[in-house]
Amino acid sequence: MDVVALEHDLRTYRPEGMTDLPSDFIWPRYEGLSVGNLMGTVAQILGATLPAALPPLRSDLLDGMVDGVQRVVLLIMDGLGWEQLQSVMARHPDLYFHALAARGRFLPLTTTFLSTTNSVLSTIWTAHPPIEHGLLAYEMFIREWAMAVESIGFSSVHEPFAGTLLQWDFDPEMFLPVDSVSQILAKQELPVYSVTQKRISSTPLSRMHFREAREVFGYGSVSEFWFMLRKVLREHQNERFVLSGYWSAVDSLAHQYGPLDESGDMETVSIATLMEQLFFDRLAPADCEGTLLLLTADHGQITTPPESAILLDEHPVLNDGLLLRPLGESRVPFFYVRSGQYDNVWSYLTTNFSEQFVFMSRSEVLERGLLGPGKLYAEVPHRLGDIVGLARGHAFFERSKEGRDRLRGRHGGLTPQEMLVPLLALRLDS
Repeated sequence: MDVVALEHDLRTYRPEGMTDLPSDFIWPRYEGLSVGNLMGTVAQILGATLPAALPPLRSDLLDGMVDGVQRVVLLIMDGLGWEQLQSVMARHPDLYFHALAARGRFLPLTTTFLSTTNSVLSTIWTAHPPIEHGLLAYEMFIREWAMAVESIGFSSVHEPFAGTLLQWDFDPEMFLPVDSVSQILAKQELPVYSVTQKRISSTPLSRMHFREAREVFGYGSVSEFWFMLRKVLREHQNERFVLSGYWSAVDSLAHQYGPLDESGDMETVSIATLMEQLFFDRLAPADCEGTLLLLTADHGQITTPPESAILLDEHPVLNDGLLLRPLGESRVPFFYVRSGQYDNVWSYLTTNFSEQFVFMSRSEVLERGLLGPGKLYAEVPHRLGDIVGLARGHAFFERSKEGRDRLRGRHGGLTPQEMLVPLLALRLDS
């Protein structure tokens, strides 16, 4: 595997007719070079089928590694982008990730668009692209409930995680228009186990993703995370299954301090050290038999200093042309335009902010394929807004100074820092 050539391809690829995008934007490679293709590969390796729009990973990426695999462990390190991980590895030549890379494969993939957790994880856990599953961003207008919601806890954006829709008989297991991978594999007698944070294990988003999973384990500490992963491997020797693990601290720290802060370096070192000492060093040979480990991320992050913000409160003319405040992500705002105001809003955005953002109409986003191939889910156009902004550089869009100062790192956009993610693949029995 020529990793240098692969990374060059990911950084420079453009579909036909897309040459007008900024040169550093990364196109999501739904055809076989993205995290959205992982579950197609997992199912293929384990002899199952997924009736989904997204194919498996390109065959050469894991060539020679999958013979005899009966179990797959998929670890998702939220926010651990390819560039950030490589930077940490360069500063720490003895980091355990070097030894793991030497044992297996260590290469970049793209994430999907928008490069944000709930959308990417929905793509992974349905094996369908966003254009089909419809969970596009953290904040969305949900036409069915006539509400702007945060789409993890599915509450009003003004009172996140308050359980608003659940109190109104919202059924998370019926929200996505496509089945989850765990549902599909359960019908083929291939169970899915998941190890995730206790505080999010019962959120509407988790309930969407792990429909009919055999078991979802909630952990409360880092030691418990690695212990639970080992426990599942040990208690289910000689069984076929998929085991997933989700760790969020890299993302949380990058939001708070910025992705280049020392805290992110320390967290990545911590992951590597504890993975070695609490996971690999304590596995018995029988725990490893026929097991493939895949470690990846849902997205990376980019530094967003306060001076890079565009504040809606400082642009009353723009605000007057909008039906509601921009949703989506601060790096990819969705603008919902009042009737008769489209030309005025488009002109204002492109005249004032073209150096900070690329703007596309809703139809351009859909027709260009940013949300992937497949059949358009009917609610996607209503959730996407009328105009979509794609951040250049470190820019972001917020309503007020309070929002501007809240996060030092963000994601959602198409820059390499946000879009490139690692894939570390190795056989535990090698």
